[in-house]
Amino acid sequence: MKVLHYFPTTRLTEGGTVRAAIDLCAVIAQRGHDVTWLTCDDFDTPEEWKNGAPNTPTIQTLGVFEKRGRRLTRTQLQLASSFIKDVDVVHVHAMWDLSNPQIGKLCQEHRVPWVLSIHGMLDDWSMAQRGIKKQLYLKTAGRTMIQSPAAFHTTAEEERRQVARWLKHGNIKVVPCIVDLEPYRHVPDSKQAIETFGKCDHPTVLFLSRIHEKKSIETLIEATKILKEKDKPIRLLIAGTGDQAYIETLKHLAEQCGVQEEVTFLGMVLGDLKLSLYAMADIFALPTQQENFGLVYPEALLCQTPVIGTRGTDIWRELEDAGAIIAERTSLAFADAIEELASDQSRLKELGVQGRDHVLRWLDTDRVGEQYDSMYKSVLNEH
Repeated sequence: MKVLHYFPTTRLTEGGTVRAAIDLCAVIAQRGHDVTWLTCDDFDTPEEWKNGAPNTPTIQTLGVFEKRGRRLTRTQLQLASSFIKDVDVVHVHAMWDLSNPQIGKLCQEHRVPWVLSIHGMLDDWSMAQRGIKKQLYLKTAGRTMIQSPAAFHTTAEEERRQVARWLKHGNIKVVPCIVDLEPYRHVPDSKQAIETFGKCDHPTVLFLSRIHEKKSIETLIEATKILKEKDKPIRLLIAGTGDQAYIETLKHLAEQCGVQEEVTFLGMVLGDLKLSLYAMADIFALPTQQENFGLVYPEALLCQTPVIGTRGTDIWRELEDAGAIIAERTSLAFADAIEELASDQSRLKELGVQGRDHVLRWLDTDRVGEQYDSMYKSVLNEH
């Protein structure tokens, strides 16, 4: 099967959606399909792709955006058209990039069925942000996005429930994200992180994600204050990058709360050091307002690090099955959950083992890969 994936950019700093799309393409190619990665830049594509290694996607670049709003020029559309007309299925990622409906229209012109991965962008919380503007877009320039895909792809039943109201037909497939399990073949060691960030006698709570207002990092800083006042101090590590002005407001909040010594901003942490950091942490906590799949959750669980999350993530039910605590998005609720877990080392270890075992079953690469195969085949059969 020839499958083309379109993503406007391949920069991991754009967020977890890029990472999810890259990992999906890698697995589909490993399963023997002819996969094309169509993008406007190949900045963070894996080196083996760039080197043309066997069973890896072929990269095709359209060049940097020249039009306002990240729209494709006529020349870029002609180039994209030359690739699309020769494939069986096109898979487009995300909702709001203005080049995405352009790609969708090319699929219509060539009668090539296409799948749209929504990546949480039609969730209730997401649609409440600048909602009028988004609804207007869906009725005008973006109507192709909700009308013409052969199938819509969601990553959890909770996402399917929320997006159905916006879509023009009910062919909505639920398939979890591909997670590259190879780095977690063995439980990562905490040694590298301890050497880099130091050891602490207090329980270590880790936040690792894009630093953005919707992640409610304030909740964790205020929870740190509550626990300090109860004489239950913790160390809070915040890993990730984001708008510097927002990061400064978080640092100021830590000072106001009197926990600037307990809260450390690590910046971007990648590779083996990231896995070691998960392993070093006693608890992974993310009080998000909205998250689609949230690759950081299974990453933490694969490192045997218990998780505290919210119903803001579409996979909260799957996380609960893995032993995660799903708490209200308040500083008191997170403080209570952290205290409960940190006070029982044997339970922490049990939850760590339970979480890892659950994720290895739920996100088994062959199992999930077969689900994507079935989705593409059903689209072809229905076309």
